[in-house]
Amino acid sequence: MKINILSPHIDDAAYCLALTISKCVKCKMEITIINCFTVTDWAIRFVSKDKNEISLLRKKEDEQFYKSYDFPITIVNLDLLDAPLRSGFIFQKNVFGEKEWEMVRELKSYLENYVDGILFCPLAIGNHIDHAICREAVMQLYGKIKVIFFEDLPYAFRITKDEILAHVNNLQKNLNVKLVHQINTCEQLNFDKEHLIRIYDTQINEEICAEIIAHMNAVCGERFWGEAKVLQELNSF
Repeated sequence: MKINILSPHIDDAAYCLALTISKCVKCKMEITIINCFTVTDWAIRFVSKDKNEISLLRKKEDEQFYKSYDFPITIVNLDLLDAPLRSGFIFQKNVFGEKEWEMVRELKSYLENYVDGILFCPLAIGNHIDHAICREAVMQLYGKIKVIFFEDLPYAFRITKDEILAHVNNLQKNLNVKLVHQINTCEQLNFDKEHLIRIYDTQINEEICAEIIAHMNAVCGERFWGEAKVLQELNSF
């Protein structure tokens, strides 16, 4: 089975789906990580303000993270400009402007031409504009691609369960489908998620790390949402 993970930024797939990736590795699935907005000058601690240097550092962290699985995982970097460099803001407050729709079209074209199998996509909890762009591109292809939506971290930790459910319900209405959840747990996996996500040294601090692990503990793993038939196909391997 082919598994594709649409990661808005280089660390998102790791924060949200590290356990799930481990389970896919255990089942010997073909895994591709699609990192979208990888040209950036953002670092949580000062390293440099040069976007080329920061972007390269983040890619090296990403390579180190996936090497820890000791299993071939394909990483695709689309090298799109991230929100602060592109638009000067991070969180979506209004409808998309032309720059955002341009990104949606570019992502949609890539996914349409290159993605086969199941695609994990962010729910866009937290309204980060780059996450919302990823979700919109996937929504426009929904029905052509088998999709599972994952909870964005650390943002999902910062809202209530009812708010998460309202977010999912709104997505269900927009897609006219019924989404059910699944939780991948740590059971039978010799896996230390906290240790591994700390590889992203330019991006993570104690607070963010604690939020990610607290959400994992609260839901007893990693929770994602999809149509029953898609989850059944995922679990058939």
